[in-house]
Amino acid sequence: MKQQLNEIIIDILKENEKLVFIAIKQRAKFEGWLKFEIACRLLDSYCDVEVEYPYPNNKNRYADIYANGNLIELKTPNTNYNAEQCKSCTRPITKNISSIIEDINKLRNAGGNCEKYIAFVLFPIDSDGKYSEYIERIKNDGKVELICKPLTINRTNVLVCSAEVF
Repeated sequence: MKQQLNEIIIDILKENEKLVFIAIKQRAKFEGWLKFEIACRLLDSYCDVEVEYPYPNNKNRYADIYANGNLIELKTPNTNYNAEQCKSCTRPITKNISSIIEDINKLRNAGGNCEKYIAFVLFPIDSDGKYSEYIERIKNDGKVELICKPLTINRTNVLVCSAEVF
């Protein structure tokens, strides 16, 4: 599923490059839109798909997507790396990275027999690879094995990552 999530997200981003770039150039998060696009794609493979699905052990907490026993949390964290096409930003990336780790921990403690996944699109990423220190932090602090794939949207580098949460 984690590989499938990456592929689905990459396909969605490529197919909607103009739309996605509107968000990217403003460093605006696009999680809500992406959630429904992913759910729609998963509907082709899974018969039971819902968004905002309650966690098994906490009916006041909701996973972004549920697909046949899989809980999926989704993030679209923006960074403060300089990118020619993007609005300048001084906001630190630290809070966005912490939010991903928090969602990993929420999934880990969600209870039930569900398989659990985190997926995110980090944007924009720098061409020097400095972003990799944040990916390492997510891996180490979240105790997950991420698969990540870089992608270019209208000459802006982004990173699509996903992991299964145990």
